[in-house]
Amino acid sequence: MGLLSQDVTFLNFDGAYKTQPRLSHFAKDWIELSDIPESNLFCTHRALKKISERISKQAGHGITFIGNGNYHYVTCLFLSKIDRPFTLILFDNHTDTKLSDSEQGLLSCGSWVARSLANLPNLQRALIIGVCSEFQDYSPDLKDKIILWPETGHWENLDSAIPTRNIYISIDKDVLDRAYAVTNWDQGKMKLQDLLSALKKLMRQKNILGMDVCGELPVSPVEVWRYANELRLNEQTNLAILQSVFSGSSS
Repeated sequence: MGLLSQDVTFLNFDGAYKTQPRLSHFAKDWIELSDIPESNLFCTHRALKKISERISKQAGHGITFIGNGNYHYVTCLFLSKIDRPFTLILFDNHTDTKLSDSEQGLLSCGSWVARSLANLPNLQRALIIGVCSEFQDYSPDLKDKIILWPETGHWENLDSAIPTRNIYISIDKDVLDRAYAVTNWDQGKMKLQDLLSALKKLMRQKNILGMDVCGELPVSPVEVWRYANELRLNEQTNLAILQSVFSGSSS
């Protein structure tokens, strides 16, 4: 049980991890993606093809740090590599199930869950944890494949809501209260300790095929000093998540 690989990969879409030196010290692989156009927020087919070509075969099997939430759609690429039945465990303040983006031929940070559920036969369910009530909309076509878990901190029956032994975990830090992370999206109220407790429980009970984290605060190089406290807070939370994963996998 636990995370099957402890390799740490960083995707450089936005330069976020260049401001987090203690975290980036753990990088086994650093993948440069900042020069790919048509990839911010909405991703065209052409851009997705280039991203897929650059991402290593190993990326997505350990823990991957994606950058800010605009690039969360890249999780869809990681899920497409999984060759056995699994459940997506998504910690997010949003469901990311907007079908309108997909209908326009675009993959976005708001549609990647819907696209994954529609196109990946090995993906059995998506358990979405921490979504605020105003962001709980999703297509009726997906009602049998989505389970919402809005009550954060109550993990007693979490295992019973997951139909498979194998899972993939994706964390958008916008699920957290701003006391623990600062992102560029609307944020939830989850406490960091509650998130870490859920991760430890999942580590004990499930095979974790891969994991990713997004939700960084995008700032330009000249603004780093202005947002130094926020960037430091995000790094501390990322390190806490990483440490929780490492300790849970080795126990």
